[in-house]
Amino acid sequence: MIIAIEGPSAAGKTTWCRAHCPYPWVEEAPYHIAAPDLYADPAEVGRFWVNHNSGNWQRALELEREHGIAVCDGDPFHLYFSWALWRSGALESKLFDIECRLYREAFERQQMGFVDLVLWLEAPTGELRRRAKGDSVRKRKRHEIYLALVPWMKQWFDARERLLPGSVRPLNSDARLEELAVEPSSHRYDVALTDAMLDQLKSILREALVKSSF
Repeated sequence: MIIAIEGPSAAGKTTWCRAHCPYPWVEEAPYHIAAPDLYADPAEVGRFWVNHNSGNWQRALELEREHGIAVCDGDPFHLYFSWALWRSGALESKLFDIECRLYREAFERQQMGFVDLVLWLEAPTGELRRRAKGDSVRKRKRHEIYLALVPWMKQWFDARERLLPGSVRPLNSDARLEELAVEPSSHRYDVALTDAMLDQLKSILREALVKSSF
């Protein structure tokens, strides 16, 4: 079983992993990673992060084989991030369009898959700002941009939950790992499911655009 801990920046995902994982987990990208800037060439940005997150997926599979369960600090299928950047107005759609193709190809090669369970960790916006400001380890640059992504991240995972009921749950900060067991999904590499999820999101977008035109 593979579990992803998700939620806003500074919600406490890494803190939860440190407190509750008795063995290694798939860590988030280090703040000093040599990645292209978010506003660099979208093709370069997309290739870098899809490759990085495909590596995270492979690491999750290794941990699952070794321990029976793998915990990821963030969903390796990270397409939701460029979706939220686009929908929040932080970026145009080009990065999302590029990553859609790259992630789909990764699914086809089984280099990326759906985690079995997403656990969403929530915190009030004021608390997120306070934690980010007080973080002496990571430089949380663009934190206000990331806060603006939260509604669109939730929209993404709501779409997943509609297609895979029971696969997205709220996470209490004091929840224990042994209480979270679920049956592994049979849709791990289901390309049709990725297409259905994107179709659903794009349908929601079209409806919103129609409503805004009145």
